[in-house]
Amino acid sequence: MKILMVCPDWFPNSAGLAQSCYDTCKQLINNGHEVKIIVAKDKQIDSKGLDVKEIPFLTRLGGRNPFTFKIFDKIKTDVEWCDVVCLFSYMYIMNSQIAKLRCKGLIKKPVVHFYRGSLESNFLKHVSLFTKLSKMAYDKFLAKPMFNCVDRVISNSGPTLALMEEKFGAEESRLSYVKNALYVKNYPLWSEENKRVVFIGRLVDNKGVCFFEKILESIPSDWKFTIIGGGPLKKKVLKLKQRFNNIELIGKVPHKECLRIISESDINVLPTFAEGSPRSVMEASACGVPSVCFAVGDVINTIPKNCGYAITPYNIENFCSKLRTLIEDKELRERMGRNSRQFVEEHMDWSVVYPQIEEILKKVVE
Repeated sequence: MKILMVCPDWFPNSAGLAQSCYDTCKQLINNGHEVKIIVAKDKQIDSKGLDVKEIPFLTRLGGRNPFTFKIFDKIKTDVEWCDVVCLFSYMYIMNSQIAKLRCKGLIKKPVVHFYRGSLESNFLKHVSLFTKLSKMAYDKFLAKPMFNCVDRVISNSGPTLALMEEKFGAEESRLSYVKNALYVKNYPLWSEENKRVVFIGRLVDNKGVCFFEKILESIPSDWKFTIIGGGPLKKKVLKLKQRFNNIELIGKVPHKECLRIISESDINVLPTFAEGSPRSVMEASACGVPSVCFAVGDVINTIPKNCGYAITPYNIENFCSKLRTLIEDKELRERMGRNSRQFVEEHMDWSVVYPQIEEILKKVVE
């Protein structure tokens, strides 16, 4: 197959999304398919050795969402070349524009949306007004065409697919659930206690930065709370550092370094408000590190029983209680870590996941 992959975020401007898209493209290429990738033109784009085409945009709405005019003119030649167009992202404007072109009949080739993101309500007291308004706009103007104009939606979150049906009227026959995937054997394994709790993610409202203070109050002073990632709420974290001297704010690091830090941590935490299928939990599991996370999106299918704790959203008291349980019980921690590694080996390795993706794409093209 000739596959045109559209991924608005790319290296070095995105971590989890770009990594997932890159891994998917590599799997397709390694299995004999041709892949071209369309990304938003930015400074110092790293192609990672793949066939990447950059298209200019006017602005990034909200700092992340690329917007451009006349997108069909920019991708027309590539669409004519391919057998299938794949959109890889959350509800980004760039990909929503392409989905609408399929509805209008300008794109004759089948379009598949690899949906990465959440559909949970953001009407929570902890979330900023900007986040709430953004969510309303996304749902109203971007979600419907993304889910109804494409030929197939592949999501890494079962609950998210159910919401697509319920909230946006997407047909069940066009929805497919395929788990996130990684190369499990490439992940370094936890080997000894380091008295470290780790958080990996952008420092934004949705990731639950407002809960960091409660988490820190639950961590003994001789344990570190290591934060990998940057974002607009960095100042809030720096303010906490004035009170808690066990905060280790590392910022954004290369993927290999991130995995080293995870494997040298004892517990992964993600007090997130909304997720599809959190990559940080999957990667912690691959390193043999148990997670404590709110049960949003596909978390319930990513942290099964005895692999960590999927906590009722947004019960921070219970969240911190389970965190303390793991801190105090080394044997339980290690057992859950081993179970987590075994789970991703059996259910989330590329050897298991890739055949499912290829089968769906072949059926759509046929």
